[in-house]
Amino acid sequence: MVKKILITGACGFIGYHLTSLLQNEYKVIGIDSLNSAYDPKLKELRLKNLNKYESFEFFNVNLSEKNELGKISTSISNVETVFHLGARAGVRQSYLEPEKYIEDNTTASTNLAFISKELGVKKFIIASTSSIYGDTGTQMATEDVDELTDPPSIYAATKQFGETMVKNILSTDEQIIQIPRFFTVYGPFGRPDMSILRFIHWIENGEEVLIYGDGEQKRSFTYISDIVSGLSKLMDCEESGTFNFGSNKTWSINNVIEKIENKLESKAKISIKERAFRDVDIVLPNLEKSQLKLGWTPLVDLDTGLDETITWYKKYKEELRNVKFKYEYEK
Repeated sequence: MVKKILITGACGFIGYHLTSLLQNEYKVIGIDSLNSAYDPKLKELRLKNLNKYESFEFFNVNLSEKNELGKISTSISNVETVFHLGARAGVRQSYLEPEKYIEDNTTASTNLAFISKELGVKKFIIASTSSIYGDTGTQMATEDVDELTDPPSIYAATKQFGETMVKNILSTDEQIIQIPRFFTVYGPFGRPDMSILRFIHWIENGEEVLIYGDGEQKRSFTYISDIVSGLSKLMDCEESGTFNFGSNKTWSINNVIEKIENKLESKAKISIKERAFRDVDIVLPNLEKSQLKLGWTPLVDLDTGLDETITWYKKYKEELRNVKFKYEYEK
């Protein structure tokens, strides 16, 4: 009998790629609300591709509404592993819509933990964010050591409290609780509100490229295939804990733009904006635990990842033409 897993946020960036990978071996129950946190056209495009898989079954469910989960309890019974990837991301927007972040990141996680407890789910994997570490400077952020007592943004606070609620609800039982922390993920079918895909779109189409600050802030850009590889390795790990998934190198925003300019053979039309509120200078992960416990290390270098993302973008250029890459709050 084929084992059954549940993936929330299945039509999101990471959820889409994880579903595409695991549907070969598992029956995948996918949940997503297809909300408008960013342009839903991209979520619908991902769903269109996922619906081609015979082993994939989709439910449009808002996890923050407890009664909606109850309606599909029969369909998600006998699920062995829950990948809770559904969330509302982004530091800047969390200050504009704090209630939605509380609902989608904390209330939703609480509701899912309770129904997982009721159904006796063996393993609960809740995705988290490097934003919980804040600005690491030259130090590497280490799991269970460098989390900030006072989270540095509304987004980070709602994600951290979602983690806390899940651990409190499930830790008294025998469930394995794993928390992968992601560091600036990019790649094909990426989010249109994140830097690399936006830069590719704007430079390729000769549009204004928005940079918030001087562009010298650095990130641990991590290619999507490395992220889903890490998540799949968690399937074989029987130990609860938090695991960093990121690149062990950082690049500045300016470095990335220059690389994309060279690859597209087109000059960016830079527009400098005020530094984003609570934006950090550098976030760098300590990967020792993920390497030791999971045998995981990032394999895709930035140039290769950018090449793959650009190739994908050009293939889907027509479908992406009407996707929104700039938002109302960006003046």
